[in-house]
Amino acid sequence: MRMKRLLGAATAAAVIAAGPLSAAASAEEPTAALPTGVGSGLVRSTLLGVDVGNLVNLDILDDESFSTIDPVNGQPVSSAVLNPLKLTSSVLGPLSLGSVATSTTGAEDRKTVNTNTAGNIPLPVVNGLLNGTLSSIVDGDGARSSLLAGVGGGGLDVVGGLLDLGKSPEAMTFTTNAAPARAQGLRGLNIPSLELLNLGALLEGLGLPLGDLPLTDLTGLLEGLGVDSVPVAGEDMPTGDIVDTVAELVEGLDVLESVPADDLDLPLTGELCGTLEGAVGGVLGGVLGGGMGNTEDCTTALDAEGEIPVVGELLDNVDGLLEGILGGVLPTLDGLNLLEARDIKAGMVATATDSVDSSVADVVASIGSLEVANLDVLNDIDLTEDVDVLTGLGDTVTNLLNTGLGFGDLLDVDLLEIEELVAPDGDYTKALSSLTALGVGIKPLGLVGIAQAGSGGPTARGILGSDLPVLGGDMVNLENVLGGATSILTEGVDIQVGQLASEGFFTPVAALTPTPVDPPAKVVTTPDGKLPRTGGGSTLPAALAVLLASTAVVIRRAVRPEKVER
Repeated sequence: MRMKRLLGAATAAAVIAAGPLSAAASAEEPTAALPTGVGSGLVRSTLLGVDVGNLVNLDILDDESFSTIDPVNGQPVSSAVLNPLKLTSSVLGPLSLGSVATSTTGAEDRKTVNTNTAGNIPLPVVNGLLNGTLSSIVDGDGARSSLLAGVGGGGLDVVGGLLDLGKSPEAMTFTTNAAPARAQGLRGLNIPSLELLNLGALLEGLGLPLGDLPLTDLTGLLEGLGVDSVPVAGEDMPTGDIVDTVAELVEGLDVLESVPADDLDLPLTGELCGTLEGAVGGVLGGVLGGGMGNTEDCTTALDAEGEIPVVGELLDNVDGLLEGILGGVLPTLDGLNLLEARDIKAGMVATATDSVDSSVADVVASIGSLEVANLDVLNDIDLTEDVDVLTGLGDTVTNLLNTGLGFGDLLDVDLLEIEELVAPDGDYTKALSSLTALGVGIKPLGLVGIAQAGSGGPTARGILGSDLPVLGGDMVNLENVLGGATSILTEGVDIQVGQLASEGFFTPVAALTPTPVDPPAKVVTTPDGKLPRTGGGSTLPAALAVLLASTAVVIRRAVRPEKVER
């Protein structure tokens, strides 16, 4: 596999609509008057794939298409299949929204699907609207199939709120085309917004819910993930002030909670007053309702109050201050997304002709912006940079998040994998383009030095009790759906966004010895589930791909491919 920079706007030269393919044919380059060869175009993809150990294995908008005029595969045929959602689970068993398919050896076969996951798939697993339009046709111009699919409504919530795919009615497109002069696969991807790794859901799924983390760990997350301020009592409180205040209040709690229960109604005087001054002198005056100057000590501050409080009242006041701060800290952390991507776009083509020189394999891809928690915003990312640049960028994002979380090597982020190949394959010319736009791995074995829930000092649950807000999104509900399983993300998680592949195989007619075979009744697949290839020799590479797009690509002949020999 070889990475290269894109050839630019020429690769995204035209828009492919999922309209009638009979009309779309006129937009193609004119074909030769007489057949010059035969071949097949193939595509396969998955918009979003999420694997959570063996608990949840989810594929969303999974498709495959095969168009051929190669007699090795029988009579000319064009087919396409769309699976809106497929789910396998060791707890729930196999579930799906069904599939829709088109297949023809002549007149256009066109189908649409609009489906709501509700009522078919448990809502904490996935929730949203999925749609698609497929079309297949075989005529004098060859065999062709197309697809336009997307996400409707308010977007798609996935795996207990761990990630959220925004509304994108035309997120994915493809066209396969087998014509007398070439065989081609085209793909397009367009994701306007994607929110990954919601912090509340992530920690809940790891068995480290926000409510059970020590308070100093909560403030450490604010600092580590770049949160500058938090709304407290209607005003923004700088994170630095929150860190210092919480540390002193926690220290004061340690002292106050060491007082025997029988002494909680005793006045705050004497030795205890001095001990508190040494522990939390900076905030003691505020706790008491007054101020303490630099020359004042605990006793003079109490005298200024005119009435000496009992120890229990002071303890309640400390709890009250912490409650106010937690009222801002908890929702801020619970709603924080570790990754937010905007405008993920990709287009690819694989065009095989009768020679390697005129064949094309090309990919264009970009991310408009990638926000890494509150730590950094990366703009205008060209996903076709040199492989070392992209690897370094992925490593930078990974290190930022793992350092900010303080969780060792928990996360692994990959921004792109691209393959572009044009090469001879026996009597055929082979063109292959593939792309994975974004990959995220959660590796719980990488957790290092994590405070265990309920240890290491006071927690939000201990302070707020029954007033603790609901945290972790739908992850708690997902745990219930999965038979009461807790810490479900400790199974390990793999997320793949925008996996696409396009292939073309073509050979001159003179190179073939046609062997009549029965025409396929539907999409032809091999026993391992892969799409077929034309010609003898090697099998096709696995072409899993996640994609959706309102735009796909038609490559102009003026674009010369980069050829990769293997």
